[in-house]
Amino acid sequence: MNRTMNFHVIVLSAVMGIFLLMSGIGHADSKGVSHGHKQVTGVVTTEKGGILTVKTPTGDYSLAENASRRHGHAVPKLGDEVTLVLDENNAVIEAHPKGEEGTHHFYTGKLVYMGKMNKEIKLQTSDGEKVFPLARLEIKTKPIEEGAMVTVEVNEGGTVIDLHRASHDEKNIPSKGKTRG
Repeated sequence: MNRTMNFHVIVLSAVMGIFLLMSGIGHADSKGVSHGHKQVTGVVTTEKGGILTVKTPTGDYSLAENASRRHGHAVPKLGDEVTLVLDENNAVIEAHPKGEEGTHHFYTGKLVYMGKMNKEIKLQTSDGEKVFPLARLEIKTKPIEEGAMVTVEVNEGGTVIDLHRASHDEKNIPSKGKTRG
C-alpha cells in the first residue's frame, strides 16, 4: 500500500512538473505581443516598387516602405534585420528595426463607431470618449457591432493596429491604457 502511494506521488509530481515547464515555454514565445499575434525576425532580401520582402524562418513577408515612415522609423535597406509582428492571419501589422521593438497600449471600452469615411475608431471609456486612427482598413471589416465592449491595441505612434471583443478580465482597463511591450 505504501509503495503504491509513493508511486502515485512521484507520477503526480512528474506530471505537474511537465505541465509547469510546458506552460512556461508556451508563454515565453509570446512575450511582448498580444494574444493571437506572433513576432518573427528576418532580413530584407528584395525591394521593388516600394515593397520590401523580408525573409524569416517561417516564410517570406511583404512590407510597404511607407509603413516604416508612418511609425517614425528609417526605411529598412537590403540586408537589414527587422522584427515583424503578425496577426492571427499571418498579416504583417507592425515592423521595427531589430532591437527597437515598440511598446503597445491596450484600451477597453464600448465601441461608439468605426468611421466609414475616416479611418478612425471611437471608444467610450471610463474617462470619456477616445478617438484613434486605424492603421489598416481590414480592421473595419471585423464583424463587431457598435455598442460592443472591445479592446484595441495601439502602437507607439497612437494608431490602432488590432481590435478584438473584450474578454471578461478586460472590462475595467483604464482608458489611459494597459501597456504590453
